Amino acid sequence: MDEEDNSPQVTVNVEVKDSTTRTILIAAVVVLGGVSLAMLLMSNGGVLGGDHLGLGSGTCGDGVDNDNGGQADRDDPDCYNNPEVWQGYDDSRDENDPQNDPPGGRP
Repeated sequence: MDEEDNSPQVTVNVEVKDSTTRTILIAAVVVLGGVSLAMLLMSNGGVLGGDHLGLGSGTCGDGVDNDNGGQADRDDPDCYNNPEVWQGYDDSRDENDPQNDPPGGRP
């Protein structure tokens, strides 16, 4: 027993004959797509988001060697406002430079 589908259907056809309008529509789609992509990439779960750019809540204070430099948190110079003299520990900072971790930790 075949029943005929009586649900309403809506079809939208957009025809753009003016090249200026077409250019504006294309530009709007490109801009909106770019903004959406940027928001996706910069979100906490995204490729560029979170701690990779220092946009997160900080990785110092989590007990993990986030930059894989050999030292974590209080033993990592990245977690200090003045890393040359180990002053100003700040757990809201990010560990992001594995090259500056001293081999034995904080001197």
